[in-house]
Amino acid sequence: MKRLLSATLLTFLVIAPLTLTAQTTTLKFSQDGEFASFSQSNPPFGSTTLSVSRNLATGSAATASLSFFTASFSSDFSTFTFTQIVGAIPAGDFTGENTNNLTLSFNTADLDPSGVNQTCSIDIITFTGSCGPGPSGTISVSFSQNGVMRTRVLALGEEITVGTTTTRIHQRSDNSTANFSGTIFGNSVSGSDGTVGINHNSSLEFIKN
Repeated sequence: MKRLLSATLLTFLVIAPLTLTAQTTTLKFSQDGEFASFSQSNPPFGSTTLSVSRNLATGSAATASLSFFTASFSSDFSTFTFTQIVGAIPAGDFTGENTNNLTLSFNTADLDPSGVNQTCSIDIITFTGSCGPGPSGTISVSFSQNGVMRTRVLALGEEITVGTTTTRIHQRSDNSTANFSGTIFGNSVSGSDGTVGINHNSSLEFIKN
């Protein structure tokens, strides 16, 4: 996990929650072990973020957790559209013995039934919006630690609200920059400023009202 949203999107994301859905969904994951993430701008008016982490083993079947977010403004800035995918995924979807090489091979069919996969559009003039099912398909991204920069997160607390969804991140981790490449729903992504690392008793909480 890392701070992933561009300044332009952050300006909009702090708006008061909108009435898009009626049912409340709460997901919380204890993340402990390897993780990988990246953030990438989608010119001219968009951004994509992806984070995947192994979860703390509690004696049941091992799992990982995925958080995917992509958003864009229309060319006239009248509409803001975003897609969120958050939830538990099979441990086998996130492979690699250490942070030198990690690979995410995810199909939306793998998302735990309790997870969220939605696409929402918000009218920026009236602050009204609607949500529907998110995309189906695959996310396949490989990460390779490059060691250009190493950081240690001692205590990060972050809360991000988008429409009626709130994501809370509490993180302690050892991180390194990483190269990444792959495809997200058929669109190529690559860069040298991704992040890999080890989470230590971190958590991801997602609330959808």
